[in-house]
Amino acid sequence: MHPQTPRRRAAATGFAGAVLATALVGPLAPAAGAATPPPPSRPVPANTVTLITGDVVTVTEIGPGRYSTDIRRPTGARGGVHAQTIGKDLYVIPDEVLPYLASGRLDRRLFDVTGLIEDGYDDRHSDGIPLIVSYVDAASARRPAPAGTTRVRSLASVRGAAVRATKRQARQVWDAVTPGAATAAPASAGTTPALADGISRIWLDDRVRAQLADSTAQIGAPAAWAAGRDGSGVKVAVLDTGYDTDHPDLAGRVSASATFVPGETVDDGNGHGTHVASTVGGSGAASDGLEKGVAPKADLIVGKILADEGNGADSWVIAGMEWAAGQGARVVSMSIGGDQSTDGTDPLSTAVNQLTAQTGALFVVAAGNAGAEGVISSPGAADAALTVAAVDSADRLADFSSRGPRFGDYALKPDLAAPGVDILAAKAGGTAADGWYQSMSGTSMATPHVAGAAAILAQQHPEWRAAELKNVLMSTAKKLDGQTAYQVGAGRVDIPAGLGATVTATGSAYFGFQGWPHDHLAPIDRTITFTNTGDVARTLHLAVTGAVAGGPYDSDPHADEGKPAPGVFTLPTGTLVVPAHGTASVTATAHPELGAAGRRYLGEVTATDAGGTLTRTTLGLYLEEERHDLTFSVKDRAGRYVAAFLTVQRFGEADPYFLTSSDTGPTTVRLRPGTYSVWSYLDVPGSHGPDSRGTALLGDPEIVLDRDRTVGLDARKAVEATATVPKRTEDRILMMDWYRSDGVNGIDDKYILAPWADTMYVLPTK
Repeated sequence: MHPQTPRRRAAATGFAGAVLATALVGPLAPAAGAATPPPPSRPVPANTVTLITGDVVTVTEIGPGRYSTDIRRPTGARGGVHAQTIGKDLYVIPDEVLPYLASGRLDRRLFDVTGLIEDGYDDRHSDGIPLIVSYVDAASARRPAPAGTTRVRSLASVRGAAVRATKRQARQVWDAVTPGAATAAPASAGTTPALADGISRIWLDDRVRAQLADSTAQIGAPAAWAAGRDGSGVKVAVLDTGYDTDHPDLAGRVSASATFVPGETVDDGNGHGTHVASTVGGSGAASDGLEKGVAPKADLIVGKILADEGNGADSWVIAGMEWAAGQGARVVSMSIGGDQSTDGTDPLSTAVNQLTAQTGALFVVAAGNAGAEGVISSPGAADAALTVAAVDSADRLADFSSRGPRFGDYALKPDLAAPGVDILAAKAGGTAADGWYQSMSGTSMATPHVAGAAAILAQQHPEWRAAELKNVLMSTAKKLDGQTAYQVGAGRVDIPAGLGATVTATGSAYFGFQGWPHDHLAPIDRTITFTNTGDVARTLHLAVTGAVAGGPYDSDPHADEGKPAPGVFTLPTGTLVVPAHGTASVTATAHPELGAAGRRYLGEVTATDAGGTLTRTTLGLYLEEERHDLTFSVKDRAGRYVAAFLTVQRFGEADPYFLTSSDTGPTTVRLRPGTYSVWSYLDVPGSHGPDSRGTALLGDPEIVLDRDRTVGLDARKAVEATATVPKRTEDRILMMDWYRSDGVNGIDDKYILAPWADTMYVLPTK
């Protein structure tokens, strides 16, 4: 991840301290530097969430991003608990969870208490925790579900299963999947324990959400119909909120349907799915054929993966994808997306890639409606997905359309654009009296246009699989001047161009995320393949261009945008002969040593002949911005190096990093320049005898990483934190608090010590 640019140093505030509380686990104290809000005028309802560890968290919001939190640990649990407030999000993370979060084996969203409440996974609305469990191999995936869970369905495409953990048995579930975790030292960060029974990772089965006669003409569908290309014989799956079985435009158009939403039929109680399905292949019967879909004779099958409220679970989506591929769909239309940007390794993206490789089905997926840079969500983040942006009737980018690049690795996304603003299509529950059609906008509306276009191409070329369909649609798309590939992909889909093309090319080539420094890096090659389906050989004239497309998407997205970059992309030849009914390839080369740090580069290879441009291939490259080494170590009260978990926050970044120190010496990581805050809670001996135990809060609140830096957190320098009060009291719990803010983004990490701890130490920060 690439954090945002930090605020100026003078805006920073910080606090590290220890608190002695007299309630078993009472409301957490507000962070220093933030005003306590006035008492609410009426009672604020509390929400209770049971975590997969069995911890029961009761939360009351006492102000924007401020929470009173009560945490009840399950029987047998050891160690303390972190209550981290990051912006407006509250995470509750028990000590035993840390090794699995640090190794990526456990989904951090399982501990996002505010997110779980928002998605209806609190105890008032759900008595279970929905999970996706992936396994190391197929044999392990066939094992019984972990104790305390019920298998909902197998998910072969992600080598896993959707399971439901009963909340009243949550601790049993945790003990079953993490043997030995409950007895691990609370703050120890030694060898990461494996999950049980061949489990490789546990995810939250998260929510996904639904993301339309002029638009068909805009992409050239009527010309295709006139040529007899209407999708006949091509099976297209629409995975959405179902469809209106009584709508005239879909009557007799759907050959198979299935629902993956518990308790709901395939009937569309939302309207989104009906609109999308009719855009792909509606007959237009209610309008005398005027409002028919892009591929009006395609064989439609409909899978309901979103509930009538417009939301669904990841496992429903994966099950629907597997069903569609198993039904023999050549094109799968998915106007859905999640709330978070991903790097394409999440369960939904993994399923897209796996099913594409297995069956050759083309998954056409909405880019999303976030309208910002670097926010392509799952499953549109998948490598194999044909990810669709939205344009209006004048081929201008819709302001809501999510932009690339892909989160993390800066890969090229979206892939293509299509009309998605004020699209008229079938209305669920419509009648002749109140209208059969309605207008909707979104990348959801753009996606079925491309799915229909793919069906038309598949009719003409029944031998083509996903890769061929994707390459042709991209390489023959209409170029949209003034808009970049990170906005509209290769351009706006052009059905006649795709149908009429006898020469096509690789749709895009990404030269990767190249780490800093890169002035010493060797040139990088990618192969671009041209295919000639015609009866005569074709001589192509090749040219390549390149320009800066901006900087990091989260800090300076428009830096040097449009600046020419000659020489960054090159070709070895300007001419290529492609034989009849054959292929020929050319090697495109990127030269990172000629680029600037922290810049995105886009290029284009065009192939022309005397008749004009035949194909275009989009090129992409990202050169990582400057990096410096942060070398860190943690020592215990005896001066020995210890393995410990550290939280690292960069000013300007909403989410922290989790790092692990080594018990053999210092550890080094590479980070972007900026100001950082680093801290750790370390289990240490207490001050009240040989059986006394305590916790030391070790941290450095402000590390300016403008060059290589070294940070040593030494528990020997920590001082005991005590409190003197006028009356005799009995300490019931101990709590320590680390708060840091840059004036915009802040993190408040409250740590409730284990019940056996009786001593607190704090490392002075001045």
